[in-house]
Amino acid sequence: MSEKNEKLIFSLIICAVVGLIVAVSGTVQANWSETFDGNEPDLTTWQFTCYPDMTKTYTATIQAEPDGNKYLSLDETTSYNTDAGSYGSAFGAAFGSDEVFTDVRVGAVVNVTSDASRNYHGLLTRTTYFVDDGSVSGAPGMFSTQTYVMHIDWEDGPANLDIDIEKVVNMSNIMRNEEELLLEVVAPGLGHARSYYAELDVVGSGPVYVTGSLYEYKGGPLVVRTATMVDTNGNDPWEDEGVHDEPFLSGVSGIFAQNQHEEPAGYHCTFDDIFSVSDGPAAVNPGPADGAAGVSINTDLSWIEAAFATSRELWFGKKGAMEKAEAAPAGTTFDPGTLEFNRTYEWRVDQIGPSGTVTGHTWTFTTAETLSVEDFESYANDADMKAVWVENIPGFDYILLAIDNQGNKSMRFQFQNQYEPYFTEATRTFNSPQDWTVQGVEALSLLFIGEHENMEHLMYLKLEDAAGHSSKAEHPYTHACQSEFWRQWNLALGQFGDGGVDLSSVKKITVGFGDGTSSGQEDKDRDTVYIDQIILCPAKMP
Repeated sequence: MSEKNEKLIFSLIICAVVGLIVAVSGTVQANWSETFDGNEPDLTTWQFTCYPDMTKTYTATIQAEPDGNKYLSLDETTSYNTDAGSYGSAFGAAFGSDEVFTDVRVGAVVNVTSDASRNYHGLLTRTTYFVDDGSVSGAPGMFSTQTYVMHIDWEDGPANLDIDIEKVVNMSNIMRNEEELLLEVVAPGLGHARSYYAELDVVGSGPVYVTGSLYEYKGGPLVVRTATMVDTNGNDPWEDEGVHDEPFLSGVSGIFAQNQHEEPAGYHCTFDDIFSVSDGPAAVNPGPADGAAGVSINTDLSWIEAAFATSRELWFGKKGAMEKAEAAPAGTTFDPGTLEFNRTYEWRVDQIGPSGTVTGHTWTFTTAETLSVEDFESYANDADMKAVWVENIPGFDYILLAIDNQGNKSMRFQFQNQYEPYFTEATRTFNSPQDWTVQGVEALSLLFIGEHENMEHLMYLKLEDAAGHSSKAEHPYTHACQSEFWRQWNLALGQFGDGGVDLSSVKKITVGFGDGTSSGQEDKDRDTVYIDQIILCPAKMP
């Protein structure tokens, strides 16, 4: 484990001690829990260890409150200050079982107290460790080779409560400092001198998804949640370069207390109702992402489930009106149908497994105010775009992908209308007919910008339905292509319907320049217009 701003870094050769690491073969999906409320809690299954274990002043004891509730207290009375020759433990850990977990939820009640400044509570899982006799690290005590951890800490009193998650290798936090804050969140408010319920979820085997949450109490309101750390087989943006890039796939679960400061001496951290369960972690990695805006009204929902899930229930609806879907999804995607423009929706996935139902997190997203027909952002190169937008005059590369200095993409449309057929077109054919009558859509819009050196050209747009009926709308100004500023061209969809196009079955869209007569351009001259953001707009916003 590592304090956020201070690392324990040791020069180690781990290969020689692989045999000492807690066995991870078999990965039986067992569960364990401890409330400490029995007559005398049986701690024979627990492993208590610390690093460094030199002063023997680290203790793990069962304490009782006046009302009789019992809890576990991890304590160190000696400072950790190697420069001053003080070798109290920097952290102490407790493992409730040697059972190995893959997908797992670790939870515990922690007590935030006003006199516990610089004392850090923590949860850890997918942990492998051994007890060093001093020959590896230079000091006796627990040595962890890998673990995912969650800190619950208040650096200078309960007014500064926050949580974070980390990836730790060989006792060292390997998070890049500039990225680490992305996985740290501050609890709102100031009244934190009280008990909370902390929870660490780890799901997946590559990528691995790690999420930390803090609740007022188990099953109670959420106080704060970290972003989900996605640990892939490659070097991730938050991860130190070239340091154990592969994710951790399994290990044991536990809790820890920590203080690496000289003052106050040691630590005093209390835990209650501790558990580790394989059938506990919630579904993760929602698509659309939690809090996403500008989502298409035709979006599908997707998520990643924990390994225990054999089925699921999906809840979905407008914000404040979520309802259970009549038919449970067969997999990890769901089509909610056509949504409303500019509306916030909420949803969650409850996973069902051998031990019952695990309620998921509630996610939200907001739909776009318009429906995108084409934004050109999905194309990687000219060939990609030309495979979708087909020119009526092949072989001249009139249609190319343009990328501005902000990285935004558009279509560069060139034309030589001094030559037959005296018009130039680019046509996109949709894989399946598009319904452009949804949600009261009434207008089609596109952005364009030209060059003042251009000759005047008629600009037009054509639609064709699946039955082959087509209709063309012309821009009222032939000098529009000379505009050096981005302009928006709005077209009423009704004019295409009046022209015979079935707007519920649009198959092709064409952008064109030219009227069939010579433009008067000089020989070999090319005029240029850029096209972007072809969208459908509703009659009015909610």
